[in-house]
Amino acid sequence: MKKILILLSVFIISGCSLQNNSSDLTNVKEDINDIITNKSKYTNTSGIGFKYYKPRDFSLLEDKDFNHVLLNNGNKYYLNIDINAYNSKFKSEYQIDPLLYYSDTISNGDIFGYIEVRKGKNSYFYLKMLYNYSCIEVSVKENELNSAINSSMIILSSMRYNNNVIASFISNKNTAGKENTYEIKKPNNKKDDRNILDVYEYDSYTE
Repeated sequence: MKKILILLSVFIISGCSLQNNSSDLTNVKEDINDIITNKSKYTNTSGIGFKYYKPRDFSLLEDKDFNHVLLNNGNKYYLNIDINAYNSKFKSEYQIDPLLYYSDTISNGDIFGYIEVRKGKNSYFYLKMLYNYSCIEVSVKENELNSAINSSMIILSSMRYNNNVIASFISNKNTAGKENTYEIKKPNNKKDDRNILDVYEYDSYTE
């Protein structure tokens, strides 16, 4: 634990991601809890009613309202911010799936989430993390898995919301039409795809 805390302190000071290049997820739960406990107090990226900390080795590739695409080491991280869930304080339910490579819940007081890891082809892994009313999806190589988990958790745990802006935005239904939501197609148990990106449209604020 001391090693993780030291690494996290280095991350906060330097802006570097935690590096633990292995697909061994033995310490994932402990690492996630340490990141939540010592979450960054800083933010450097903002949107409509939200802001978060983007590690220095990440770049913002796309900004489409509540959908951000981040780039790190050639991997695209698809970040979706659910302001409706935040505004209503919706708590999603999640059942741990023992058939997945890794599946677990994430919780800190009233804030709930989960992590899923599916094994794909050619040493690639599909990662999905939901926490703090935001979700990150990414497909990475085996030796980048732990680093991707830690970086995703750092981003999600740093998310801050502006209650007044969000309430006003939802109340006015200022959607400017439909927005795009990104989702990486999940590998199945028999045939696992490298990285298939499905883009579909939906109306977030239709009652």
